[in-house]
Amino acid sequence: MSLERLGGLLPKSFTITRDKLDPNTWRETLPILRELKVSDNAILHAQPLLLDFISQTKICNGCIGYEHCGKIGDAKGMQSHLVVYNEQITIQTGHCSPFRDYLALSRAARYQSYSERTSHDLQLTFSNFPTSQRMRKPKLFDAAQKFANHYNPGDDMSGIYIFGPAGVGKTHLLHAILNRLEERRIPAIFVRVDAVFDRLRSMIGDGKDIEPALEMFSTVPVLALDEIGQERPNEFTLEKLFRIVNQRFSAKLPTLYTSNFAPPNLYDRMPQSMVNFIDPLKSRVIGGSLVGYLDGGDYRIANAEILDV
Repeated sequence: MSLERLGGLLPKSFTITRDKLDPNTWRETLPILRELKVSDNAILHAQPLLLDFISQTKICNGCIGYEHCGKIGDAKGMQSHLVVYNEQITIQTGHCSPFRDYLALSRAARYQSYSERTSHDLQLTFSNFPTSQRMRKPKLFDAAQKFANHYNPGDDMSGIYIFGPAGVGKTHLLHAILNRLEERRIPAIFVRVDAVFDRLRSMIGDGKDIEPALEMFSTVPVLALDEIGQERPNEFTLEKLFRIVNQRFSAKLPTLYTSNFAPPNLYDRMPQSMVNFIDPLKSRVIGGSLVGYLDGGDYRIANAEILDV
């Protein structure tokens, strides 16, 4: 039954502590009892439970958000439903929508504490992406828009790997996706790959546990890794990066990448001893991504303000 307002349905003369309602009055009060097709005896036996159900439902009808929930103890954030078990009426409870929204917002706040976006990044959108690049690479631009506008957590949707030279708009397009996801309240984390490992090393140096950070990167609905391949890789960084990418690949969580390197050429500078990390990493990056090449002139240089010539 939907949580419709029940106030005023009980007879004014009805006193909870002394009176009882006949089964048909209960059926008028709670139409769900007709749908459940319960017996008169089951209704009479369940009257204390039904009174509690009405009380809890009235609180839910006045809900203005989980943080202001009028319920107490374990009942806070829970929603009740009447069900029949062994021909008896019982209450089944589950988390309510406001509680789930509260959890989602709390998780989003934790994700944002790991995201590294500036006020400038928040201004980068599809509408102000360079028109020349949009026209040069329409399939890549359309794929980015499709992901930004349609991805929902749980969807089996590939990430996007954008590679090409510096200054052609790779990171702009990445932030355009993220800003649209933020508008849609889809949780995401943006990090430069080198900053990830700087952060992990700093945490280790401070004696902090890095597992929560690794878990956050591995489980956020959308992870955006900027400039993959540009960091100073070593066995520590490649092992942690592989763990993050592998967990996301296995869980079918999309990852967005920008890089100066085509996926097959990632970490080609590394010694042969690292191949056990590099080859599986490349495989998962490619297997979980739509790959797009973005080239053209460096528009940072083209739009530089020249003071003296």
